[in-house]
Amino acid sequence: MTINSTITFTWEGKVYAGKVEREYENSVLVQVTDPSEEMLEKFNDRMIISKKKCQQTAD
Repeated sequence: MTINSTITFTWEGKVYAGKVEREYENSVLVQVTDPSEEMLEKFNDRMIISKKKCQQTAD
């Protein structure tokens, strides 16, 4: 995964997409494209996701 690549991930049973803002050793910081109300309230539409839990999409 690289910065600005698009990924998908599952959170609480729903699939979300987002852009990678920063890459860490085992996770990535993601700007969620269409966040839920809870994501906006708790995380301000940015989340750290484990690399094991996300898939890179074809850009």
